[in-house]
Amino acid sequence: MMQSSMLSDNFGRRRVNKGRGYFWLYLVIAIVFLVLEALGNSVPSKVRSYANDIAAPILTVLEQPIRATQDGLERLAGVSDIYLENQNLREENERLRQWRETALQLNRENEQLRSILKVPGREVPTAATGRVVGSSGGAFEQSVVINVGHNDGVRRNAPVIDDGGIVGRIIEVGYLSSRVLLLTDVNSHIPVKLERTGDLAIIEGTNELFLEVKYLPPTVRLEVGDRFLTSGHGGAFPPDLPMAEVLSVTLDKVTIRATSSISSLDYVRVMNYQPKVPEDELIDPEDQLEPVTQPSEIGAQTPNAETEGGANGT
Repeated sequence: MMQSSMLSDNFGRRRVNKGRGYFWLYLVIAIVFLVLEALGNSVPSKVRSYANDIAAPILTVLEQPIRATQDGLERLAGVSDIYLENQNLREENERLRQWRETALQLNRENEQLRSILKVPGREVPTAATGRVVGSSGGAFEQSVVINVGHNDGVRRNAPVIDDGGIVGRIIEVGYLSSRVLLLTDVNSHIPVKLERTGDLAIIEGTNELFLEVKYLPPTVRLEVGDRFLTSGHGGAFPPDLPMAEVLSVTLDKVTIRATSSISSLDYVRVMNYQPKVPEDELIDPEDQLEPVTQPSEIGAQTPNAETEGGANGT
């Protein structure tokens, strides 16, 4: 009995000593990465990209049972509402048919006017469609990992959208995955315009669900339902993309929320849009593989234009 107790004590001590050794090893590695990050070394960023490439397929496999269970529960919960929903859909389809005819007529007129005035279109194609497979939302960063990367045509700083509007932009690109800085991140500053009046402003993230508007002219009075669209200033995002809407207005506070589904992202689209790169980024060694903006495009930029800021942006 005594011998068994001694063996158990020795085994316990070995486990404690081994655990302490791992702790100090991880602590030293973490300190080394923090020092490299502070010195501006690119090694931590590359390690994160490789880690995202490794984790993305694993997370995709692990989420399948969870999503299957959620889909099954949603089907069961929605059976009782199918009849009423069908009735509403029939009425809505009838209204949509009427609007469709009006939209087609307006579209034909718009195309004719564009052709006469020789106005270029603003449509931006999609580079890739990906699924959110990981999130690192917290007190210091709001970002997600999607399962498309360099092999799918994704490029750094490309805008990311969903059905509701702007989600964010690409800040890290791996071969199989990419990291998206959400517009709710505190480092996100995006030039916008008020859709109702055309007044310019800046939308900033707060690391929370709601956003903050800055530099809006004091004479402008916001109303519930007002929408903010991207202004296109600075070239970080294409113009006229939905971004945020006003939820409530009081004497001392205005509540603004993103039009995209930030809190429940699933599928997102990466736009095939190359932001205009400032001159000081053209010689960045990490961007040597990225297409370089032509001198004529650089000269066309406004020197004092505001651009979206971020952890890896300008």
